[in-house]
Amino acid sequence: NQENNDLLLIPTEEWPEEEWHNLSDGMRMLADSDALTFVYVLDLDGEFVQLRLPKQTWPSLKTAYEQGWEVLVQGPPLVKLGQFHQEMEYLLSNIPGNGNYGSDMVETVEKVFQVS
Repeated sequence: NQENNDLLLIPTEEWPEEEWHNLSDGMRMLADSDALTFVYVLDLDGEFVQLRLPKQTWPSLKTAYEQGWEVLVQGPPLVKLGQFHQEMEYLLSNIPGNGNYGSDMVETVEKVFQVS
């Protein structure tokens, strides 16, 4: 959801409230080429939690990236994804034309984000 100049991501899975309060920004994003998904890493008391962002969310991510919006995850407290822009910049400069990500991932990123 867009709220003012923020992109608010709403998880589809329920999490115990006490875990939300211990969740923090893992400050990196990965690509799951097989699932055509970006994976933003969150930290939960030293363990990694995957915030999976499938291609259906990419148009919203593109807008947030291009507009410089803050990206937050809705929980009992909001979790700011502080490295979102830097991580998107890295992925968008690395994936296009890079066969290591697989042709489907490369083509989909190039199409949605209009990069080559």
